[in-house]
Amino acid sequence: DTDFNYRKLCIANVLLQRNPEALFVATNEDAFDLVGSDSRHLPGNGSLVKALEHASQRKAINVGKPSKILADLIQRQQGLDPFRSVFVGDRLDTDIRFGVEGGMVSVLVLTGCVTAQDLLELDEGTIEEPLPDIIVPYFGMLA
Repeated sequence: DTDFNYRKLCIANVLLQRNPEALFVATNEDAFDLVGSDSRHLPGNGSLVKALEHASQRKAINVGKPSKILADLIQRQQGLDPFRSVFVGDRLDTDIRFGVEGGMVSVLVLTGCVTAQDLLELDEGTIEEPLPDIIVPYFGMLA
């Protein structure tokens, strides 16, 4: 929501307070998005989710990447065998983590949020930002 503001935060918070049985669902928890030719970090959906979690004292159910809920749904509905599947993405914390935790081969394209320098600084990766199985500079390299 590019028009998110304090008023909307208050409304959402009050709705969650008055309806404790209501599901609090997040579609993604991206910390930031890269915008412009100079790759400015602008707050992503995750910053909005965290603000509401903090205000409401409730934890959102993340149904987006790297959610196990989403992985199970895709596997069940599409009949995918994760060990015969490849997941391609441009973020370590959502896309690659989703692939790794889902048992898929993970491919990172360097046209998004992660640079080669970021990978060097990560060394062996972390649970939150695992290293991919394959790295390509851009998606067309997979063709």
